[in-house]
Amino acid sequence: MPRVFMGTAPIPLIMTRPVEANTRFVAQLPTSLSKRLKVIESPLVEIVPESADFEIGPGEAVIFTSANGVQHAPDGQGRQAFCVGQRTREAACAAGWDGAFCGQTADALVSSVLAAAPAVRLWHLAGRHTRGQIAERLTAGGLQVTRVTVYDQALRPLTAQAKSLLKQGKTVIVPIFSPRTATQFVQEYPAGARPHIVALSDAVAAPMGQLGCASLEVAPAPDAQAVVKCLEKLVARISLG
Repeated sequence: MPRVFMGTAPIPLIMTRPVEANTRFVAQLPTSLSKRLKVIESPLVEIVPESADFEIGPGEAVIFTSANGVQHAPDGQGRQAFCVGQRTREAACAAGWDGAFCGQTADALVSSVLAAAPAVRLWHLAGRHTRGQIAERLTAGGLQVTRVTVYDQALRPLTAQAKSLLKQGKTVIVPIFSPRTATQFVQEYPAGARPHIVALSDAVAAPMGQLGCASLEVAPAPDAQAVVKCLEKLVARISLG
């Protein structure tokens, strides 16, 4: 017997990234998918600028591990930028940097920069909370690297609307994009919740392994498009009952 479509009510999609990142992600959703979802904004992290006293010389280069770093950096003026992720590279180029894509992870970036062996000072312009020990590993590899905190990732609680939806134990989808956000989601997780969670990577999924959620899936690659593909498959599965 063929499987029967179970209805057309939009599925709540709780977006936990900072507001601008949520907006960019939702804009990437195909129309066929966005029609099946009801976006609920509940940022668990807020990007807060931090003052930092530094000056990048004319021949020096930077490392960006997120578009947030680009946003809180000075203009590029044609200087080199080593970037994690295509989105970060695109943001860097738009801000006047000569952006180079160095893979999707901190490990890939470290390998790429060590292979390039730039003979100039490097500045890692990053958030207060980082992973991968990029500056330390590059310095150990013989490069001159200075890490500068240009923004903070302040934790925020789930909104009342998001928490209420989760408490009801109904079908809800929650994409999670960072280990720190995952840990905050676990702290905020209400009794009775049974969401379907899509994690950006195994490291993101790790803190949520014991939540007892309806499902926990890991994107096949650590990028937004891979998360979108996971969402498409998940929504199709939910809709077919």
